[in-house]
Amino acid sequence: MSWNKREKNWSNMVVTTSTAIFAIVSIITVFISVTSWQAQREAARPYFTFKDSPAVHLKGDISFEFKFNNVGTHPASSLSSKTLVFDQNLLQKPIFVDDYTVINDIPRDTTTSLLLNIDDKDICQRSDLNSQFVIINLSYTDPIIRKSYTQTIYLKWAGIIANNPQPFVHVEASEKSGILNYLKSNHFLE
Repeated sequence: MSWNKREKNWSNMVVTTSTAIFAIVSIITVFISVTSWQAQREAARPYFTFKDSPAVHLKGDISFEFKFNNVGTHPASSLSSKTLVFDQNLLQKPIFVDDYTVINDIPRDTTTSLLLNIDDKDICQRSDLNSQFVIINLSYTDPIIRKSYTQTIYLKWAGIIANNPQPFVHVEASEKSGILNYLKSNHFLE
């Protein structure tokens, strides 16, 4: 009889251990599946990049044209932007502040333009203008998963030299903290 009891205890222990291992493997599998699903969902989100280099035009005013392309899989809806243009010395108030909202959805691989016109006569009539930081804060929603995103683009415009508009370049990493301090102290980060 004792042999039979040992055999039952041994087989109960094997079954219990197997069940516990199966439960742990199942939990790990579910965790990996959920993590993978979340990563795929984030990878499909809308995301904007420049289609072309930003254009600068001088014709009585200063105009910038930024062409953004949605490179994400999902469309973007409720796209709004806040743009600030301010001197690189970070001491003066912005020469331009603009809010803009797009009504239509922007599907995958679709380009949308942001046109900015600075028509301040004191600024536009200068033959030389210092380098300016151009900060574009984009906000939009993924209508499929109903999640909102923000994207901030930091650019530097080399200004105007001898009535010639200079090109845009990306801001250096070392300049970012100064820009963020300027935005915070002037209450633009809210």
